[in-house]
Amino acid sequence: ITAAAASVEDIREFSGSIEGIQQTNAVAKLSDPIAKINVQVGTSVRKDQVLAEFSFTGDNSSYQQASEQVKLLETTTQRLRDVRAKGGVSQQDLDQSETQLSIAKMQLEAARRATLVLAPAAGVVTDARFKVGEVPGVNTVMFTIAKLDQVILKLNITSQDIGLFKKGAVAEITLNGETLKGKVTMVPLAADASTRFFPVEITFNNKGKKLLPGMFVSAKIHARNVKGLTLPNDAIVYKDGVNTVWIVDSNGKAKRKFVKLGVVGESTTQILDGVNPGDKVMVEGMSRMNDGDKVLVTE
Repeated sequence: ITAAAASVEDIREFSGSIEGIQQTNAVAKLSDPIAKINVQVGTSVRKDQVLAEFSFTGDNSSYQQASEQVKLLETTTQRLRDVRAKGGVSQQDLDQSETQLSIAKMQLEAARRATLVLAPAAGVVTDARFKVGEVPGVNTVMFTIAKLDQVILKLNITSQDIGLFKKGAVAEITLNGETLKGKVTMVPLAADASTRFFPVEITFNNKGKKLLPGMFVSAKIHARNVKGLTLPNDAIVYKDGVNTVWIVDSNGKAKRKFVKLGVVGESTTQILDGVNPGDKVMVEGMSRMNDGDKVLVTE
């Protein structure tokens, strides 16, 4: 072929972990034995659905106390309503009793919710960390709920590579022979102070929920297009630590030339030095070639 200028697409590959685009945690409000678990990893849940229930112990007796208080105030308030209907008590006394009943019901609801582990949002259970009978600590994460219609691939990028990322750039993951396309949605302006990496996010539509939180995957990033003298990848021979190509000189003889490579694309590579525009470059038969061999050129 004849060496000529062309555009090379710079495609880089980076690896990272998948996360749900919206992830929330359901935490324990009590430190009691778990009596029941109603979901497992992969279960779709709605907001406030009961994920797990605690056993009744001394630590959650506040629920029983609140329940008894509501029963007592309901009876008292109903009695005052009946007496008020006959003019026996003031409206103020009845209002006060009804206010106390409302407060007691709110306290009962708060105590009830403490004995249950509720889903903080709708989504899919992606992590369940305890079993029936185990005792989580207060505020311990028990379940993770994520929305999986879209997922994020999180990458930790070095300062040398962060310049390759632009918001909106196309990224591809190949999974079980299928190519899933996403876009770069977050490129930070500063590195994480603790890791010194730049946390880049790539968002994928996740129809069929093929990408799941916790998966470690590799993505090809379409970083940029670079224009320059290019050759097919097949024309470049790597041997003994150097890259070479074989050209055909004006006398029709083979000549080996060392080359400096630039951007390596999927099918072509940018040549920074060693080949000039218009040079005729071999793309096959190089392994049998020696300097000065006569070359049969076919168009």
